[in-house]
Amino acid sequence: MKRFIECAFKIVFSRTLIILLMMVLQIVVLLSGFTWLEQYLAYLWEGMSLLGAVLIIYIINKDEPAEFKMTWIMIICLLPVFGALIYVFVVGNFGGIGQKAQQEYRINETRGLLKTSEETKETVRKYPASYQGFVRYMRRTAGFPAYIRSQAVYFSSGEDKFHDMLEELKKAEHFIFLEYFIIEQGEMWNAILEILKEKAGEGVDVRVMYDGMCSLTQLPYRYPKKLKKFGIKAKMFAPIVPFLSTTQNNRDHRKILVIDGKVAYTGGVNLADEYINQKKRFGHWKDIAVKITGDAVSSFTVMFLRMWYMSAIGKGEYQKYLENVPDNKPLAENGLIIPYANTPGRKTETAKTVYQSMIDRSTKYVH
Repeated sequence: MKRFIECAFKIVFSRTLIILLMMVLQIVVLLSGFTWLEQYLAYLWEGMSLLGAVLIIYIINKDEPAEFKMTWIMIICLLPVFGALIYVFVVGNFGGIGQKAQQEYRINETRGLLKTSEETKETVRKYPASYQGFVRYMRRTAGFPAYIRSQAVYFSSGEDKFHDMLEELKKAEHFIFLEYFIIEQGEMWNAILEILKEKAGEGVDVRVMYDGMCSLTQLPYRYPKKLKKFGIKAKMFAPIVPFLSTTQNNRDHRKILVIDGKVAYTGGVNLADEYINQKKRFGHWKDIAVKITGDAVSSFTVMFLRMWYMSAIGKGEYQKYLENVPDNKPLAENGLIIPYANTPGRKTETAKTVYQSMIDRSTKYVH
């Protein structure tokens, strides 16, 4: 009984509950506004019906996947008044205008930092024409160059990645950048944090960034302040706030770890115990990761810093993290490596284009 009371007390006075209540209050106020406009309901209904018809024509002519079009058309038809408002609110993304502008500023700020070496260009010329076109698209349109002098190591489980990354973290001498969608306190994160605290004490530039959704269930809202006491720079991407805004839909799902510009990790493994099967949520958790070494790591460094400076004022520091990286040429190279990322608010769907390109060029099988 005592434990039940403690849990209930914790829920009632939690920040998550306050956020939900504030959002519900805003919805109630919005609905009350429609009640207040009841005498104008006929005009409102006709106006929204007209807006809905215009939006449907607009949606049909948009260059978007058919499933997106059909979903929005159904919502607008089934909810004649609210459907049109929901579409304008979500697709207009007025709350994300500032975020998008800052994103473009950071991309422009780093334009030209990532370059394709002459050696790489020469290697690309040996590939079939279709591959050369794909490499050009990734460099010119998406902004992600190809690299040789790099190697990729595949991890078939979160456990394998975890043990390997601990060893690499212990070798850090200059900087450690972590950007993850989920960080949750437990065996995995606690082991990593101990190394980060030790490295920060040695003068290593340690930065941790995680998505603001973690503040609802995984981490305390003021957790970045706790990390800063250990000498670790920390921040949340798009913290959850108790106001209805389309910025809440722009989450940072990336999983990136960069160490000294020599080693980078990416993939689907977050920093939580279920990813290394120390906690069972849905049975055995199967996820993968990739470790990159060599020249291609510089792309991950820039990708992290762009997102890090999204919430900062003034120019970001990039060059010093790209210079003086010890020559770490792999013993064996894995052909061309092109690190890439999607970012919220950009029309270029890089990941989708990459997968479509691979599938289009397949000649034997697609698994």
